[in-house]
Amino acid sequence: MQGFNISEAGHIALLLPPQSISGGTGLINPAFSMKGYKHASIAIASGAEATQDTSTITLSLCSSAAGANPVAIPFSYYFQALGGAGHDVLSGINNATSAGIALAAGDWPPNSLIVIEIDADELSAATAGGALAGSLGVDSYVGITIGSPSAVDMACVIVVLSGARYEQVSSPSVTV
Repeated sequence: MQGFNISEAGHIALLLPPQSISGGTGLINPAFSMKGYKHASIAIASGAEATQDTSTITLSLCSSAAGANPVAIPFSYYFQALGGAGHDVLSGINNATSAGIALAAGDWPPNSLIVIEIDADELSAATAGGALAGSLGVDSYVGITIGSPSAVDMACVIVVLSGARYEQVSSPSVTV
């Protein structure tokens, strides 16, 4: 085999199946754990938008898969500026503060993609999570919040974990 076999050397989890996120303000349930993995790539795909989203996407450390005790953390991300066919090139790296990404037509148009990249080491960094820094680290859960207007806007969230500590064909759940 050539390349990276997600099914055995990593883990993939569908956190939000494609659906309307109309009026969404809360943490996407479930959050996921990076325990046993060194890196997470979170793909957030937008679909049709009745109204341009102008809210935010945030990332939080949580103490459970249900999203208990969320504390917003800074993160790095890339975005696909133009949705649709032939527009599969991501931007250069961007850095979001714990306030998250303020969505606009330039980084979140219909049928586009935002990819958040986070290393397990970042979860224990002094800048991550304030009071939770160093206390939960990679044993904590990572939660995503996508705000949305009341109009019907579609989205999907998939996380790909890599750098597995123990590679196996059927890896245990990261959402329980």
